[in-house]
Amino acid sequence: MSWALSLPTESLKDSSARHVLLCLANYAGSNGAGAFPSASTLAQDTGLSERTVRYKLDDLEKSGLIQKGNQAIAAVHIDRHDRRPVVYDLQLARGANPAPRTKRGADDATGCNSQQNGVQPGTERGAESAPNPSLNHQVTEEQLQRELADEIELQEQAAAECPAANQRFAMFAAWVPPTKALSDQIAIAGLPADCVPDEAIRKFKGFHCAKPNTLDSAAGWCYRLVQWVKRERVQAAGRGQEPDFNDTSWGDDLGGL
Repeated sequence: MSWALSLPTESLKDSSARHVLLCLANYAGSNGAGAFPSASTLAQDTGLSERTVRYKLDDLEKSGLIQKGNQAIAAVHIDRHDRRPVVYDLQLARGANPAPRTKRGADDATGCNSQQNGVQPGTERGAESAPNPSLNHQVTEEQLQRELADEIELQEQAAAECPAANQRFAMFAAWVPPTKALSDQIAIAGLPADCVPDEAIRKFKGFHCAKPNTLDSAAGWCYRLVQWVKRERVQAAGRGQEPDFNDTSWGDDLGGL
């Protein structure tokens, strides 16, 4: 897990893939081998859909950060072939930052740095305490869990605040339609620039937040929103009225949107 946490951003820029990798690493052995959580387990761990988890596992394998391992490991635990998840090995030699090195013989005749890792060469009574002896201790499992939780929280915030333009995502309460994508769709639909009021956006999000299996890109959601507003305007005009976006009956007739 510490290997996955230490991967630099340039090695893995996709926040969802990094999230999957962090959770997958939690099931691997100390040598990075033998991780075989099911896609549904990783979906529960990450909050992503099973389909997205499978896509991200494929991406991680293509990038060389994981590879298929010894499938017999899963067979030992699960008899039915059709229920066995894929066994993955983490490629610990890929992507991790190299450990810092000091110049040989930098500080004394033995080639050791007298201040490195809390070691003092002298035995003088009353010497000052060695600096930062905690460098000699392994990171505890509890610390790793905290680091993992913090990393996941940051990634989820980043994904929610700024999904990539081509990233498909489920609707969420804090979503704000990108200004350009929304104005483009309004222009294409031939509607006035102010045709999408805030209450329409709130009602639209409220309906689709209850349908987490529906995924679309930011531009796709803007298209759905504008098409719904356009239809409401047409129907209201036929009744000689203004569209009432506070009327929740619109949710019964969204069709394929």
